[in-house]
Amino acid sequence: MDRWQISRALEEIARYIELSDPNRFKAQAFERAARSIEAIGSDVVELVRSGALYDTPGIGKAIGPIIVELVETGDSRYLNDLRKQYPAGIFALMRVPGLGLKKIGILYDQLGIGSVDELEQACREDRLRALKGFGAKTQQRLLDGIGFARSSESSFLLPTALEVAEPLLERLAKIESIADVVITGSVRRRLEIVHNVNLAISSVDPDAVVAEITRASLLDQLQIIRPGTIRGRARNEMDVLLHMASPDDFGVTILTSTGSQAFVDAAGAKAAKEGIDTGTPWTKGGKALSLPSEESVFEALGATFVEPELRERALPLARRKRTALVSADELQGTFHVHTTFSDGRASVYEMLDAARQRDFSYIGISDHSKTAAYAGGLTVERVAEQQAEIDRHAPAFAPMRVFKGTEADILADGSIDYDSGTLAKFDFVIASVHSRFNMPKDEMTERIVQALQNPFVTFLGHLTGRLLLSRDGYSVDFEKIFDAAAENGVMIEINGNPHRLDLDWRHIRDALSRGVRFSIHPDAHSTDSLSHVVSGTWVARKAGLRARDIFNTAPVEEITAYLEQRRRSAMDRTRTAARGESGRGSLM
Repeated sequence: MDRWQISRALEEIARYIELSDPNRFKAQAFERAARSIEAIGSDVVELVRSGALYDTPGIGKAIGPIIVELVETGDSRYLNDLRKQYPAGIFALMRVPGLGLKKIGILYDQLGIGSVDELEQACREDRLRALKGFGAKTQQRLLDGIGFARSSESSFLLPTALEVAEPLLERLAKIESIADVVITGSVRRRLEIVHNVNLAISSVDPDAVVAEITRASLLDQLQIIRPGTIRGRARNEMDVLLHMASPDDFGVTILTSTGSQAFVDAAGAKAAKEGIDTGTPWTKGGKALSLPSEESVFEALGATFVEPELRERALPLARRKRTALVSADELQGTFHVHTTFSDGRASVYEMLDAARQRDFSYIGISDHSKTAAYAGGLTVERVAEQQAEIDRHAPAFAPMRVFKGTEADILADGSIDYDSGTLAKFDFVIASVHSRFNMPKDEMTERIVQALQNPFVTFLGHLTGRLLLSRDGYSVDFEKIFDAAAENGVMIEINGNPHRLDLDWRHIRDALSRGVRFSIHPDAHSTDSLSHVVSGTWVARKAGLRARDIFNTAPVEEITAYLEQRRRSAMDRTRTAARGESGRGSLM
C-alpha cells in the first residue's frame, strides 16, 4: 500500500472505533496517524524498512504495527476484524442528517440497524422511541432526513473526491506510457459537491495505459463508455472518468473534460469565429493544430486564460487582463479557531503551535459563548480563564500575534450572547446562529440584521448554517443581510469547513457589489482543521475574489490597527448610548 491507501485504512479504523468505543481519544489517535502518514514526503516502505516509522508524529507502539502490516501485506487483520462486526453499508447512514457515528453505533447495537432501508423501516414501525437519546421527535426528524440522504446518493464533498483524485494522479504519473496527467472536471473547478472524478491523460499508447491500470488494480470495473473515455470505480463508490488524448490534443482534452458544458460551448463558439474546426484534432485552414497545453488552446482562441474555478457559466472569451484570484498563500492569518475551552480537540498551546507551523502572522482564538452549552460555551468566568491561558502562552509564539475573540451566539431576538462589558474584552467577535434554524424567513433575517447592528460584532459567521449533504441552510433575505453588513462594517465570514463552505460562492458577488468585505476562516476544532483556510480559498476563487477583497490577506499591523479602532469605536458608542438612556430616564 502507498501512503494514501494507508491513510484511508487508518481513517476507516477510526470510524469503526467511534461506532463502538466510548473512548473518543482512541479514534482521534488513528485520525492523527492518518493525517501524519498522508503528510510525509518520504516513502512509507522505506520508513518501515529503516525503523524510522516510529519517529513519525502520531505513530506509536499501538498503531505502528498496523501500518507495518499494511505495507508488508496490503491488508490489516485488525481492520478486517472490525469490518466483520458491522454490515458493509453502515457508514451510508452518515448521510442522514442528525446521525453521527455514536448514534449509528447505538442504532446497530440496540436495534441491529445497519442501512438506510433498515432505519426507515424501524422509524415507520415506531421502534426508535424506546432508545435513550432518541424519542418521537428525533425519530420523525430521521425519517424526514432519509429522503435527503437518498437524494444525495452518488454525491460527494470536494475533499472526498480529492482523496480519490490526488493519489490516483500520483500513481498514474509513474506509468511509463503516460506522458502527462491532469485532474479535470468539477474537482478542478472546485465545485463544492461533485459526482465523479475526471482525469485527462496524454499518451501515444492508450492500450498500454489501460493494461497498466488493470495490472496495478488502480480502478475497478473498467469499461469504455465512448471513444477516448474510460470509466472505472474507486473505493467501490465513486466513478472515475479517464479521458485519453494524444500529446498534440492534450490541451483540448483538458479544456473539454474540465467543463462546465456552458463554458465549453462558449469556447466552441469562439473557435468557430476564429475559423477553427473543433473536430479531433482541432484544425484551422485544413491543418491540424498542435495544442499540447490548455494555455495553447486559449492562445489559439485569441483569448486570455480563464481560471478553472470561474468556468461554471459561459463567459465571453477575449483578450483581457488575467484575473489574479486570491491564493491560500496570501492569507497572513485567520480567525474562528476553537480550543478545548469549548468544543475544540486541541489546547490553546497546541492551536498556537499549529498556527506558527503554518507561518501565520496572527491567529484569532474564538471559543463558543455561554448559551452554546452543548459545545462547552464559556461563562464570563471561563472567558477570564481562557484569556489568561492565551496571555500565558502567547509570548512564546512571538512575533505571531494572538487575538482574543469569541464565537458568540445570535439569540432568537437578535441580541448577542454576552453583555457589552464582556464583549469589550475581546479583540474581535464572530456572531453566529446556532439555534432555532426553523424560524420563518423574515424573522430569521430580522434576527441577523439586529445582530449586525451590535457595534462589537466584527464578523458574521456561517451565514446560512448549512451542512453540505446533511442539512439545508435556513432561509434568509440575502440582500437585506448584505446591506446591513455593509452599513455596519461587519465582514461576512467565508467558512472553509468543507461541510459548510458558507457563504456560498453564488452569493458572494452580490454581497461584494453592496460593499461587503470578507474574511476566510477555518472554523477549526483541531490542529489539522486549520487547513480549512485552503478550502475557504476555493470558495473565494469561485466567486472571483482577489486578495484585496479578503480581510486576512492584510499584514498584522493593519489587522491590529483595524481591530483596535473598531473596539474603541464600539466602546464609545456603547457609552454614548448609555448616557442617552440615563438622560432620558432622568426626565421621566
